[in-house]
Amino acid sequence: MKKMFKFVAFALVASLVAGGGIWYTETRASGADVSYRTARVRRGSLRSTIQATGTLSAEETVDVGTQISGTIREIYVDYNDKVTEGQLIAVMDSRTQQADVDMARANVLSAKADLAKANAKLLKANRDLNRTRQLVKKDLIARSELDADVAEQATAKADLMAAQAKVAQYEATLRKQEINLGYTKIYSPVDGVVVAKNVEKGQTVAASYQTPSIAEIARDLKQMQVEVNVDEADIGSVKVGQKAEFTVDAFTDTTFRGQVTQVRISPKSSNSVVSYTVIVKVNNDEEKLMPGMTANVSLIVTEKNDILLVPNAALRFRPNVNTEIQMGPRRRGGNVAAVETPGVYVMMNKKPVKIEVEKGITDGTRTEILSGVEEGTEVLVGFNLQSDKKK
Repeated sequence: MKKMFKFVAFALVASLVAGGGIWYTETRASGADVSYRTARVRRGSLRSTIQATGTLSAEETVDVGTQISGTIREIYVDYNDKVTEGQLIAVMDSRTQQADVDMARANVLSAKADLAKANAKLLKANRDLNRTRQLVKKDLIARSELDADVAEQATAKADLMAAQAKVAQYEATLRKQEINLGYTKIYSPVDGVVVAKNVEKGQTVAASYQTPSIAEIARDLKQMQVEVNVDEADIGSVKVGQKAEFTVDAFTDTTFRGQVTQVRISPKSSNSVVSYTVIVKVNNDEEKLMPGMTANVSLIVTEKNDILLVPNAALRFRPNVNTEIQMGPRRRGGNVAAVETPGVYVMMNKKPVKIEVEKGITDGTRTEILSGVEEGTEVLVGFNLQSDKKK
């Protein structure tokens, strides 16, 4: 029986010691078979954080593409090259577009020639009509000839308007073809660094359904962001302006700091798990961080200094372990579980006594105490097994 008692007692103590806290001392209860481990209520700093992972990226990445199909004749940039706004980065074969421009210019010249003919025709129609009117006044010709000349003048005016419209149409076509010719030279739209080169010299790109990508340019790698995936259970505690800290595997000894600048309301679902994207901006003046790195992020929800703290083990500790294990939580009316008031146990007259407390924030290891105990109070956090009784 004695061996059986030792085994059960050891198992109970081991399960309780596993959740221990900090600042432990030992207090022995008179006449008891166990002693209690205690922790002192002390002041300190505490953070309430949300742990998540994210991916680093540049604040702004521009995908430089081409709006026309063709063959890449020259490409002037490579990975990690720094470029400036307006810099020529690639040239496409422009022979087809140049031919289209030449044809459009010829059409414009032809339309302008037709316009000149229409002007001459209208000039003649106006003169004929004036002459006919003079002759009609003198009754030298029939009035029907006047009507014919009026109709001729109206036709000439219509032909002139059609010729003018044709010139405008071909000039617009010329401008369009000149724009397409301009697309054969691809310029950087921003200052930045080339983070991806998607084509090589001689490669053919087709713009039938989507804009082909030539290169990706990160605007400023000294200003980066972390796209953090936060579970739906935690997203309610995340607010714009909160501080954040994170590490990356490449620099495990360095803690990088940033700030939450955006909480996106668009949800993402994967394997029935819903998450939201939180954007954390970070300075990268030393340019250690690179796009695509995985960040282990701590979003700081609350941070307090000079507050009373107890280890969480003190809030979990119950002196009557056997009763709690066998009977479970107390119930009202035998059906509804009673809500237990938070509290810690202290030794009074050599017996553990519960003191109700008001809890604040927690970091998972320690908890803020708002009221109930004072600094320096010794609270119970676990059991210590005593030596065997004398045989």
